[in-house]
Amino acid sequence: MKVLITGANGMLGTAISKRLTSVELFTFTSKELDITCAHKVQEKVASLRPDYIINCAAYTAVDLAEEQREKAFKINATAVEKLAQIAAQYDATLIHFSTDYVFDGTSNIPYQPHDITSPINEYGASKLAGEKAIEVLASKYYIFRISWLYAPFGKNFYTWLTTTDQQQLNIVTSQVGSPTSALSVANFIHHVIKQDPLQYGLYHYVDHGKVSWYEFALKINELAELKKNIHAVDHYPTAARRPAYSVMDTSKTEEVFKYLLSPYQIELEKVIEGL
Repeated sequence: MKVLITGANGMLGTAISKRLTSVELFTFTSKELDITCAHKVQEKVASLRPDYIINCAAYTAVDLAEEQREKAFKINATAVEKLAQIAAQYDATLIHFSTDYVFDGTSNIPYQPHDITSPINEYGASKLAGEKAIEVLASKYYIFRISWLYAPFGKNFYTWLTTTDQQQLNIVTSQVGSPTSALSVANFIHHVIKQDPLQYGLYHYVDHGKVSWYEFALKINELAELKKNIHAVDHYPTAARRPAYSVMDTSKTEEVFKYLLSPYQIELEKVIEGL
């Protein structure tokens, strides 16, 4: 089995690359293979003929996307559209990752994959455009919406909290979601490619549980024994609006893939303990 990974230097790409040890793996950083250069991507796919293309390349600067809309859409939508066409042309299964930010956050129950989308920031809009392109153009694909991604490496909330010198921290309570470990996602993708082909389509993958950023910070502080003073605040000014509630239902994922997702606390412990 041949697997090509784009964006292999990012948080998710790194985690998946480390996990897929039993396949013929071709990993490319965003500099080595820029997905916005469609002809280079096509040349690589034509040469390697992978069974899977796992796209981990993305524009993820949520706030900056408000002023760099064109760049966000170029990477998250236009490039993904071309990638879907190339995957279909060479009969590769495309695995792509989207976000909880495709929802507006006005629900008070977990979002289902088929629920109405209505992003409230440019990042979410660009990711939704990428989803729609894949659904139209790819013949074999899995789209997995994930949320609040973190890992023991890369730039994310967990690494910031565990490395900052600040002892007094103000963390918002106004956003509720499901923290999800990149290592957890990587284990799941390993399971997916062993089970495929299954029901292609759009799915949610998040570790179980719902917390605010403040509550997540408290849990990290407790389990990692950071001894920081964490204070709750209602609001923190950002350029981009965030959904107040973006918890996603994973029952379809668990049913189709016969995969039991873990509570976020268990996955967090694994990250802290280096498992």
